[in-house]
Amino acid sequence: MKLTSVRSYLTGLLLIMVLVMLPVVAGAQSSWRWMMSLRVEKTGDAMYMPSAVAFDKATSRYYVVDTGRDQLVSFEKDGKVIRGFTANGQLKAPYDMVRLDNGNLWVVEKGRNSLTLIDLAAKKVTTHILKDGDRQIFPDRIALDGDKLLVLDRASGDVLRLAPDLSVEQRFDCPKCIGGLTDFVVDGHSVLALSRRDKKVFRFNQNGTVAKEITLQGGELDFPESLAVGPSGLIYILDRHQSRVLTYTPEGNFKYHFLGPGQAPGQVYFPRELRFDPWGRLCVVDEGNGRVEVYRQ
Repeated sequence: MKLTSVRSYLTGLLLIMVLVMLPVVAGAQSSWRWMMSLRVEKTGDAMYMPSAVAFDKATSRYYVVDTGRDQLVSFEKDGKVIRGFTANGQLKAPYDMVRLDNGNLWVVEKGRNSLTLIDLAAKKVTTHILKDGDRQIFPDRIALDGDKLLVLDRASGDVLRLAPDLSVEQRFDCPKCIGGLTDFVVDGHSVLALSRRDKKVFRFNQNGTVAKEITLQGGELDFPESLAVGPSGLIYILDRHQSRVLTYTPEGNFKYHFLGPGQAPGQVYFPRELRFDPWGRLCVVDEGNGRVEVYRQ
């Protein structure tokens, strides 16, 4: 082989290697860029199967729910690890959480199919098995709407708003949906919920009626796992199988997608949840890589 051919070959190979090592960023129409990873670097303590991320704007902290290690891990706003919290080993497969203004935590535990209240000041853990009449509720996702607690029941596929005594106060359901609702977020004065198999998003009024049915059109959406609403009103859908985020207009028209599968910074592997933090950053819970990837514009 001639020297010039060898040089051309090596140059091309080097370029490919550099492109592979670079973080996967948004497509041509997207301005999202990888910012940092929320992860535990210490050998043997790395997060295993993180499932959710929560926020505390007052203290500028992230909380990551680490299902595999039965713990909640707190991070500073800049991504620095603070500590892991296991409630003295009492957590059983935590899956999602919210933090109240008084510092207490509501945690979904799939190991008990329960909603658990953690009083940090009193160091007290109280487990609640929820009921909807005579039927048990199996909590999945959880969110706060003001001082009201909303829970996605994975058995019925309904989003339930709970009264202070944890009874069902309001139901957000989709009788026509195949398999029920998959994920939800509170957006202003309404609830926005995703139907995976229908590939639709439903906007609910506070009384549980459907205000708008949005069909997600285009983008080759495969397995929608989670959703979020951006500051501009765009709908962000996390595709778990394709390891990417797809964006849609409020009417459901596809705009662009970004991310991709892998282990490098900015890549994800079987992502689980998509949420915006209080500072406008987009957080992707990267279950396969044991971290949360944070993006900014």
